[in-house]
Amino acid sequence: MQPLLAAGRTTVRESRLLALAAEKAWLLLFAATAYPLIDFALRRSGDPGGLAGTWDEILLFLGLLLIAGRLFYRGIGAWRSSELGLPLYLFCAFIFLALVRSPEIGVAVEGARVYLEYVLWFFVALNLPDRTGQVRTLSAFFVATCTVIALYGIGQYIAGVPVPQSWIDQAEAGVRTRAFSVVGSPNVLGSLLALSLPLAGAGFFTAGSRASRAGYAAASAAITICLLVTFSRGAWLAAFLGLILFAAMTRPALLALLITAALVAPAASPGIAGRFLYLFSSGYLVSSQRSGRIARWQAALDKLWQHPLTGEGLGRFGGAVAARAIPGSFYVDNFYLKTAAETGLIGLGALFFLLVSAWRAGYRACAAVVTPAEKTLAAALLSGLTAVLLHNLVENIFETPLMSTLFWVFLGLLVALPRLTAEQAPK
Repeated sequence: MQPLLAAGRTTVRESRLLALAAEKAWLLLFAATAYPLIDFALRRSGDPGGLAGTWDEILLFLGLLLIAGRLFYRGIGAWRSSELGLPLYLFCAFIFLALVRSPEIGVAVEGARVYLEYVLWFFVALNLPDRTGQVRTLSAFFVATCTVIALYGIGQYIAGVPVPQSWIDQAEAGVRTRAFSVVGSPNVLGSLLALSLPLAGAGFFTAGSRASRAGYAAASAAITICLLVTFSRGAWLAAFLGLILFAAMTRPALLALLITAALVAPAASPGIAGRFLYLFSSGYLVSSQRSGRIARWQAALDKLWQHPLTGEGLGRFGGAVAARAIPGSFYVDNFYLKTAAETGLIGLGALFFLLVSAWRAGYRACAAVVTPAEKTLAAALLSGLTAVLLHNLVENIFETPLMSTLFWVFLGLLVALPRLTAEQAPK
């Protein structure tokens, strides 16, 4: 039996096809970083073969399959573990228990998918790359993707593309339309751009040529302008704090420039000024208490008060699943409050434990990389991820497959980065 197993192992190792798949598996992550463009193209093409609703799940399955193939070819030692493993397993176990005790299993299964499916991308991105240069290439490709999306959004704004009236409060001055690009939502677009902006800045500071630096400067400008014309206040604030973190970690001299830009922007644009000033008006307070965020947050707190430990049940309040399945439900516009209302304080604690552990793992990865260019890239990744976490305070960003996928992909790449620096390309 032993000789047979040894022979089988030798045959596997000598398989050129499997060797090629193991070496090139990281290329699958290009499709993940191009998520918004692929999804838009499939939706615009009339959903050929039902792919618009399933292509991302097929891609995730292929990623997991590639990991299995690499482990089969290289051995179990090729698996990259992470300090995030335990928090992830505990969180998934709790979500499974919440699923089992839910009063409506069908709704709960769909609600659990929001929490369980996309975290698998962390393991895919953690295990597929082999070299640091691959992470740099994927980051550059993502910046290029977001630049195309930003230019399209700027074009929408210039053309004055009509948007739903609910996107613009009629009491606000200077806001005539909002960019949503290929994403379909100005707030989700803002979150996407907030994730990419530090990476564009990192590319500018680490570019190896003048042409490359000019390209990153143009990309940064396009992303910034499009971010502004989304008129998403939450995305503005999240992006600004993300950039503050990036500057503090890499180039503290930029802090003064960022603060100056934040002060000048409202004076330069009546729309930006009006959008911010409206936050402090009595009209906004009345509107928000009647049917806006304040009313929705209060409703979430009421649900939590009724079921403080275990919540209302997965998929039953405050998000896309509830909006489809529960009459009279709505988006609570705060992913953490939504989680608390659905899974109680225990579920919220499990989510916070996971996300705090994720941030800490990302920060430790930043400290572990060696070269200045890699430190800048790692800081940009952490800053963009931080912006997404902050934006979830005022939006259900993690409910969108696009943003959940990208968050866990880039977290996986960040955590893998220090080990890629020390590794040589497999033979």
